[in-house]
Amino acid sequence: MARQSKLKERLFAEFREQLAVERLQERSPTQWVAFLRINRVVDIQKQLPGGVFPDGACFLHASTAGTQHFRVRRVVGVDPEALLVSIEIYADDELEEGIVLLPFEHIDWFGFPARAVPTHHFQGFVSLPTMGASGNGSAPRAADETQPPNA
Repeated sequence: MARQSKLKERLFAEFREQLAVERLQERSPTQWVAFLRINRVVDIQKQLPGGVFPDGACFLHASTAGTQHFRVRRVVGVDPEALLVSIEIYADDELEEGIVLLPFEHIDWFGFPARAVPTHHFQGFVSLPTMGASGNGSAPRAADETQPPNA
């Protein structure tokens, strides 16, 4: 009997979640796109060992009043009813390692460099101390940290 009760609870929870997803799609196309974007990141995360992005491999840009770039460790939860995503982040110069809750409407984009970028003095995709004299704003790659020999 207890097993039937747990099965009913699980099916009811899945039904409520599906209903919330359908309501989201109908009432807010912009937030629906953010929901799809977040779920795509979750799909990628599931393919990783331990379900965790290595530091410097996944970045989130959000339209927030304070911090706008987050170094993503993993997506912890997606709530289509509350329109929130819970993301575990790595620490940086501004934030401690922990969980951030972001409304869907503030999620702008996720970035996945081909190789994890060095994260010392991290500020967006620009590593200030190692930015060359050209100032082109491109992030150095982890493999590119050593200087080439002078010709």
